[in-house]
Parts: sequence; C-alpha cells; structure tokens
Amino acid sequence: TGAPIMVDARLNGVPLRLVLDTGADRTVISPTALTRAGIDATGGTPFRISGVTGSSAASLVNVPRLDIAGAQVGPLGVVAFAVPGGFDGLLGRDVLDVFTVTFDPAQNRATLTPRGPQ
Repeated sequence: TGAPIMVDARLNGVPLRLVLDTGADRTVISPTALTRAGIDATGGTPFRISGVTGSSAASLVNVPRLDIAGAQVGPLGVVAFAVPGGFDGLLGRDVLDVFTVTFDPAQNRATLTPRGPQ
C-alpha cells in the first residue's frame, strides 16, 4: 500500500509513533516529541542531516533511553528535527541494529526482536 511501517516507542515514559526507516543512519525525533518527553530539544550539538531531498540544519540531542519492543536502547544521540507527515520521528539504523527486523510486506508490518542482552 505504500504506507509507512510504524513502531511504538517510549521516551521517558511518553509514547512515540516512529516510522521505521532503514535508510536513516540515525534516529530522528521531532522537537515537539522531545519536549513532550521532558527533553530540551534546543540544547543539542549542531548537526547536518542529508537525504534524497537535500540537507538541513538540525541538532544532536542525548536521550537517556528509548523503550522499543521490550528492549531499552540508550543512552542515545538522536537528531532533533521536525519530520514531515506529522510523525514523532524516524527509527534509524543506529537503533535498528540492536534488533533482528523481520518484514511482512503482505501485512505492512515489521517485527523487532532484541538481539541480545540490553
């Protein structure tokens, strides 16, 4: 259907809806979602993101951990950047590498299984 595969995550106990993005090197979380989770999105390190549509200025912000699929990942540097489409962010390879990801295209679904002790 072309619809994005969504992943439920929690940051400081706050639920997030992230798009699974195997093309993203780093996880991206919108400044609005970071603020909801009590994290200052303005105090990060300047960072440049690049994609198929060009590049933009962003910032790299440290988060204590993300809770995803029964695993805790972190501490982690995430890119604070507003993601088009109103999503809370993108789940990138920096986090995906902690999991075995199994795709079910017929159901437009992915299963994330932690790879080892977290």
